[in-house]
Amino acid sequence: MEQPIRILVVADCSAVAYLVEDMRWHGFDAHAAKSGTGAMEEYADYDVLLLDVDLPDLDGLAVCRTIRATSDIPIIGFTSQPSELDQVLCLEAGCDDCIEKPYRSRELVARINAVMRRVRVTDGEPGRQDGQRLSLGPLSIDSVAREVRLHDRLVGTTRKEFDLLRLLAAEPEKVFSREELMTEIWDHPAEADVSPQASRTIDTHVSSLRGKLGGGGWITTVRGVGFRFGGP
Repeated sequence: MEQPIRILVVADCSAVAYLVEDMRWHGFDAHAAKSGTGAMEEYADYDVLLLDVDLPDLDGLAVCRTIRATSDIPIIGFTSQPSELDQVLCLEAGCDDCIEKPYRSRELVARINAVMRRVRVTDGEPGRQDGQRLSLGPLSIDSVAREVRLHDRLVGTTRKEFDLLRLLAAEPEKVFSREELMTEIWDHPAEADVSPQASRTIDTHVSSLRGKLGGGGWITTVRGVGFRFGGP
């Protein structure tokens, strides 16, 4: 019998007990840590980290950077600020995904399952892995190693950033709609409308990638339609 996904919830708010129980109700083996210090001591025993960036003892983003320096554990950050900047800071600190508080239960569960599917593919379990290396001028994307290099310099990306960049770069002439991106990268139901929050998620990841690649030209916005791969 497959073991349930073990989740460590790192938060200091009145809702943390409810969040843990909610995750258990959905079949996860969830536990709470009320401080950043506790998270850094316990995270190695878990499969996923749900990390509130507002912690009582340490800066949540600093906790994320510290853990990310030695571990590839999936991290989903919580922020109470809906601004694109706050979400970009989460991603740049090493979070694989970022969600606003108050969260929607079904959306959080979907994001956890999506990031775990990507982990299993990366670790060699059955899934889509084409073994292809894309070379586009000074930019190189290795699908097996899941590495991005620009002018032979390694560019650190989160799982979703890598998947988004690879998808766009694989078909550089194609304009991907927001609906297509949400379906392909975030496993959003194809028939469902893209909510304003989901649309901000795309913008956040695009903005973060542009910053890491040193310019906005690599991903071009086609106003009213979506995005396509550009160039330096």
